[in-house]
Amino acid sequence: MNYKKKLAGIAAGVLLVFTFSAFKAMNPDGKNKFLEGKKYEVQFYEMKTSGRGKAVPGSVVIKSGKIQCDLMEDKMNLGPATYKVITDSTYTEDDSPMHMVVFEGTYTDEKFEYKWEATVTNYDIEGTAVQMKGGVEKKKYEFSGSEKTKK
Repeated sequence: MNYKKKLAGIAAGVLLVFTFSAFKAMNPDGKNKFLEGKKYEVQFYEMKTSGRGKAVPGSVVIKSGKIQCDLMEDKMNLGPATYKVITDSTYTEDDSPMHMVVFEGTYTDEKFEYKWEATVTNYDIEGTAVQMKGGVEKKKYEFSGSEKTKK
């Protein structure tokens, strides 16, 4: 019995640490301090039934609690999407500090639903942008790239 109580206490503690780490990186207005104000130079690949399309360069911008990309606005009519953080963690890999944020962004217009899913690890980003209608995927792009450095 005592073993089960200790195990439950440890599990509750771990949950509390993860919950706190997700909230500590958020501003009171829901924006993530690590993501806000970042611009990533990325390569987009349209995913087709015939395979992966050619790389098309673009920029992903995260500001004011939204993720946006001019290329995705042109290709899919995907406007600025409000994002929410799923995971925000810091860890060490090969003696190097790592900061990883997983987030989702959603946007809906009169015809389609859109979803961004992305992971940022230190200065790199990768993810997908999907256009759906009635829950059925119509277009999908995968992307990856790095933060644009300020000069």
